Amino acid sequence: MYESRSMEINSVQRNPKKGREGHDPITFTAEDSDGIDVKPNDAIVVGVRIAHRDVLRVMIDNGSSADILSARVYDELRLDRKDLEPFHVSLKGFGGAEVRSLGTVKLLVRFGTAPCRRTILLDFVVVDIHNWPYNALLGRPFLNRTRAVTSTHALKIKFPTEFGVGELKGSQEMARRANLSIFKDKAGMETLSIFEVNKEVQEDNLETFELDPRDKVNREKEEPTESIVLNKAEPDKTVKIGARLTERVKRDVINLLKEYKEIFAWSHEDMSGIDRSMISHNLAVNEKCKPVVKKRRSFNPERSVAIKEEVSKLLAAGSIKEVKYPEWVANVVLVKKKNSQWRMCVDFTDLNKACPKDSFSLPRIDQLVDATAGHETLSFMDAYLGYNQIKMHKPDEEKTVFTTDQGLYCYTVMPFGLKNAGATYQCLVNQMFARQIGRNMEVYVDDMLTKSITADKHIDDLRETFDVLVRYGMKLNPTKCVFGVPSGRFLGYQVHQRGIEVNPEKIQALVKMVSPRTLKDV
Repeated sequence: MYESRSMEINSVQRNPKKGREGHDPITFTAEDSDGIDVKPNDAIVVGVRIAHRDVLRVMIDNGSSADILSARVYDELRLDRKDLEPFHVSLKGFGGAEVRSLGTVKLLVRFGTAPCRRTILLDFVVVDIHNWPYNALLGRPFLNRTRAVTSTHALKIKFPTEFGVGELKGSQEMARRANLSIFKDKAGMETLSIFEVNKEVQEDNLETFELDPRDKVNREKEEPTESIVLNKAEPDKTVKIGARLTERVKRDVINLLKEYKEIFAWSHEDMSGIDRSMISHNLAVNEKCKPVVKKRRSFNPERSVAIKEEVSKLLAAGSIKEVKYPEWVANVVLVKKKNSQWRMCVDFTDLNKACPKDSFSLPRIDQLVDATAGHETLSFMDAYLGYNQIKMHKPDEEKTVFTTDQGLYCYTVMPFGLKNAGATYQCLVNQMFARQIGRNMEVYVDDMLTKSITADKHIDDLRETFDVLVRYGMKLNPTKCVFGVPSGRFLGYQVHQRGIEVNPEKIQALVKMVSPRTLKDV
C-alpha cells in the first residue's frame, strides 16, 4: 500500500536537541480510538502549520530518518529555491529508489491546540517527487525533538508541553485520499491540490519567509507606527500603535487606549505603586552579618549636579526619604546612558552579600520567545520604572541607605541593584498574569508582551491585560510601548508571526563588513 512510499536516508542522523520536558505521563486509552476504523490500517496523516501556511496531508512516519517537504509545497510557500542549503547525502526511498533532493531549509512548524500547542524550528529536506501524495513527512527527527509518542491504532500522536499533554489527531479521510492517489495514473480522474488551506488563513495575509538578514535590516528596521494622542488637553502625551492595522482594528485600539489612559505614567508623580498587601520586597538579611557603612565618595561638579537632581526627583515622588543614624550605608554610582545623561545607581554589594539568594527562578528566555511564534498581532509593553512600583518591606527600608552630599536617604520602594529584586518582580507579574501567561501573554520581569492569533482578537486580549494592570495599579512607560504590530523586539530577539528573526542592531557589524578581496584580508 502507500506505506511503501515512506522514505529512509542512508546516513546517521545527529541526535536532535531534546524537547521540553513533559511531566504528565503519555498514555492511550480506548477512548482515543473512538470513531476510528482500524481495518484499513491507515497511516497517521495530520494537518500542521508550516511557516505561514496551514498544510494538510502531512504524514507521520516513524520509519523515516528525515523530515521531508515537497518541492511543490516549498514553491507554494513563495520561498526562493536559491535559499536552500546544499544536501549532499543520498536519499533513498523504500526499495532503494533514489529520490532527488533540492536541499534543506529551516522552517517553523506549529501543531496541537491551545494551550497544549508547540512551535519548533525543523530542518526539512526538500524533495521533488512526481505524484507524491503527501505535502510533507514528519519522521524520527520531529518525533525525537518533540518526544512525541504515536499510536497507529488511534491514528494519533501525543507530546509533552508546559501545559500538559498535547495531541494531534490523524484524518482517515486525508489518509485514504492520499492512498487513492498512489494508484491514479497521470490521466487519473482525481487530482490532489498541493495545499488545502484553512479558510481562516487569507491569501492577502501570506508573507514570505525571509532568510537573508541583510534584507531584513534594509527593509524592516522598525515596524511603522503612528503616535496617538490620548487626551486632547495634553497633546504631548502620546502612545504608539501599528500603522498596518486595518481601519476598524486601529479605531478599536485607539478607543481602548483612551479608555485605559490611566495605566500610563509620564513621571514619578504618576506612580501610586503596588499596594503592600499584594507584595513588598523583603531583604531577609542574615543577622550574623555585620552591617557595613561606606565612606562617601567624592564626585566632580557635573556628576554632583546629576546626583542632586535625581535625589530631588526621588524625594518628590516619595521613592526615598531622609534618615539618621543608619546601620547600613552604601555609595552611589553614576552610569552614562545612551543619551549621554547620567543614571544614578546604588552599590549594594555589601548588603547583597548578607542576603540569601531567592530560589524563585526567572522564565527561560528561549521558551518565551518561542511561544510568540504563530501570533499575528503583538503589543510590547514596558513598566515605568518597574522595580520602583514595588514597595520595600517597612522594617527593611533603612537597610537601603545611600549617602550623598545632600544627606543620607533610604528607599521606600524596591530599587535597582538589590540581589533578589528580579525574583520579587517576576513573582509579582506571575501572580498578576497567571491566567494569561502562555495563552495570550508572555512576561519576563518588566518586559510584557500581549499576543493574539488574529488581529480581531487583539482588542479582547489587550483589554484583559489592561484590566489586570488597573486592578494592581501597575503603570506602563508610554515611550517604550507599542500596540498592535506584527513584529518587534522582545528580550533581545526580533519576534514575528513566523518566529525568531535576527535583531538588526545585533548584526550591524557583520552587515557592514567588507568582504575580503585578497589573501591577506582573509
